[in-house]
Amino acid sequence: MKKLAVIISSILLSSAATAADNYQSISHLEYKDTDGNDTISVDSTYYFSPKATLGPYDQFEYINKQTNVYGKYTDNDSSDVATIGGEYFLQDFVLGAEYSNNDIDAGSSTDVIKLSAGYFFNPNLLLKATFEDVEDGENRVLFDLAYNHQLNSTDYIGFTVTSDDEFDYRAVNAKYFMDLKQGNFLTVEGTVSDDDNRSSSWELESNYYFTKATSAFVTFNKNDDYTFGAQHFFNKNVGLKAGYGNNWDDSGYDAYFANVSLQF
Repeated sequence: MKKLAVIISSILLSSAATAADNYQSISHLEYKDTDGNDTISVDSTYYFSPKATLGPYDQFEYINKQTNVYGKYTDNDSSDVATIGGEYFLQDFVLGAEYSNNDIDAGSSTDVIKLSAGYFFNPNLLLKATFEDVEDGENRVLFDLAYNHQLNSTDYIGFTVTSDDEFDYRAVNAKYFMDLKQGNFLTVEGTVSDDDNRSSSWELESNYYFTKATSAFVTFNKNDDYTFGAQHFFNKNVGLKAGYGNNWDDSGYDAYFANVSLQF
């Protein structure tokens, strides 16, 4: 009888640890200080149906499938950018629209309009085309092919290949999510891009979750910029992320940032 009680207790604890939390509203407020240049940003996304986590409070499926609306505002010492948009999912199709305004303190202002349409060949494979209209600039069309390879009931490897209509710009994003069991999780994400008209770049990021509420992160890119820090959710609705950034070759470059998450 005692042994049976222990088994039942273990099952209940395991179920509680892996139970998914659901959110419909996710918002962030961030402050960043980079060598005296202050940046404040706020963003919010509302999903019209519950969005389930994969364990950690800030980890969700690789390809979003929930209709949503969103907005973001960023202000620094030289400009401010305001963005609004949304996505609508109808069976195997997704339609999107976004408007942003970049207002330079020196006097100029630029509007950007994006319209997108996508099709799910299956729940794990999405092809999407996005038309980008830049005021007083060159218009372009971007194509994204996103694929989620499910390794088991929790772990996945996600890939997104992006290119413009003339193949001048190319990018690949890959993300690995792993449930290490016992309440620990790991993510590794990398992005590589190449632009014939500019230059190439790459960035790596990894998060280790001690619990679904507490994690540590590190990033590194081609320019030898790096960041590291930690995140903690005080409950399922409120989290704080803080970190420090610098450049490997220029130690005089300092960046401090803090981000508050509100999820309901």
